[in-house]
Amino acid sequence: MKRMPVLLIIATAIVALFPGCGKGPTIQLSYFRQAKYRIPAEVKKVGIAEFGGRRSEDRRWGTIASERLAARLDEYNRKYKRYQLVDRMRLKAILDERDLQMAISDTTTAVRAGKIAQCDAMIYGNVKVMHRDERRSKTKFDPISQRTKTVSYIYRYCMAVVNFTLDDIRTGKTLASASLTREYDSEESGKKSGLGSFMAVGGSNEPPPPDQVISDLVDQCVAEFLSRISPHEVTFTVKLGKGDSDFIKTGNNLAEAGEYKEALDYYQQGLELVPDDHEAMYNAGAMYEKFGNLQKASEFYNKAFKIKPEKEYIVARRRVRQENK
Repeated sequence: MKRMPVLLIIATAIVALFPGCGKGPTIQLSYFRQAKYRIPAEVKKVGIAEFGGRRSEDRRWGTIASERLAARLDEYNRKYKRYQLVDRMRLKAILDERDLQMAISDTTTAVRAGKIAQCDAMIYGNVKVMHRDERRSKTKFDPISQRTKTVSYIYRYCMAVVNFTLDDIRTGKTLASASLTREYDSEESGKKSGLGSFMAVGGSNEPPPPDQVISDLVDQCVAEFLSRISPHEVTFTVKLGKGDSDFIKTGNNLAEAGEYKEALDYYQQGLELVPDDHEAMYNAGAMYEKFGNLQKASEFYNKAFKIKPEKEYIVARRRVRQENK
């Protein structure tokens, strides 16, 4: 059997590893959302206690979680004017004067602290994190040597559990409570990103450091809780298609630079040249969605889908239908 040229093997491997490399740039689409929970309008002034934990590592991440919650809520408040956040340094100073800890674990303590700090509500909680590593091996085909080889790698599992409670200081009632868990599995993550083969061929066998992974998991929990109590935005990342003409390439360059109206003009010119270019249709739909014209976006997404039922076209059609209700 003849061997494939080395350069062809490498090129084939790269294409298999990065199937989306032929796509165009990405753009962000954002939609406004109200809070999932109905928090009384009179609840305005909010204090955030320091989140606790059983172990020192849990408490360290508890401090990080409460700081990130405060920073993100402050960002939301500047944009949506929903709450007034009590400065955490001021809150700590007030509680220190009364010999109260910043870490709060129950409604009674939250109400007491909230009355002292003159808050309408207090947010408190706790964090539990874990991670473990295992040295594993698997047999993979190496396209360069055209032989199977045993590859050693590190399997990493991480988990973060963050418990949140929002108590009304005046009534002593809990307005919102959530126990959120996020997990990371390096093997599952590799499969989703398509990097499993890359690791076997000779790339890094190391998953991201535990602290980096846990940091991301805690961020996800914080974002989810805030979406339940505060107005917010949800963001979708759309990868544009490369199309069948230079008009689409130019349009993609303009879209990447934020010139969406001019990009749309080029996509439409591309469609005049190649009427059945489904990627140009999809890109035009994305521009209309960016402008908020969901009816036109839906029309272009449908046209693209009818020519070629790609997964991203199906997702886009569903998204604009839901947003247009």
